[in-house]
Amino acid sequence: MEILGQIIGIIATGITALSYQTNTKKSLLIVQTSATVCTCLSYLFLEASSGFALNIVCILRNLCFYFQKEGKKPIYISTAVISMIMAYLGMISWQGLISLFIILALILNTFFLSLGKPQILRYSILMTSTMVMVYNIYIFSIGGIVNESIAIVSSVIGILRFRKARRF
Repeated sequence: MEILGQIIGIIATGITALSYQTNTKKSLLIVQTSATVCTCLSYLFLEASSGFALNIVCILRNLCFYFQKEGKKPIYISTAVISMIMAYLGMISWQGLISLFIILALILNTFFLSLGKPQILRYSILMTSTMVMVYNIYIFSIGGIVNESIAIVSSVIGILRFRKARRF
């Protein structure tokens, strides 16, 4: 089961790397949802209960955000509800203090994703992916470690690629 979890985690890595090179909210969510499904399965096989539970919520979050328009009241309400569900599931799937890293990271990621601004999300990934990487190192998810490393590098590339040119 562990080998299968590691393989699925590595597949998630490739999909995640592609997601940070998109430049629209909908395309980002489609690619990230595919990666999240793989990550969820990987955590299941690696017996990482907090990662598994929280990533199920991330799949639902991505589907909600796909159909909601940023800057409108429903997305603010769903962001708050999803964040509370994540906090609750994090508590009941508690693996010790290490769980705080993935709980806080995914709640923050939910907030930044709700803004609908890919560039702001890319900047936030620098922090949240680092937090998830600490969790992945602890549970020893090879795919997860590589995934978050690539996510950070890919976010930097996206930040540079989609930056607004300064006029002198």
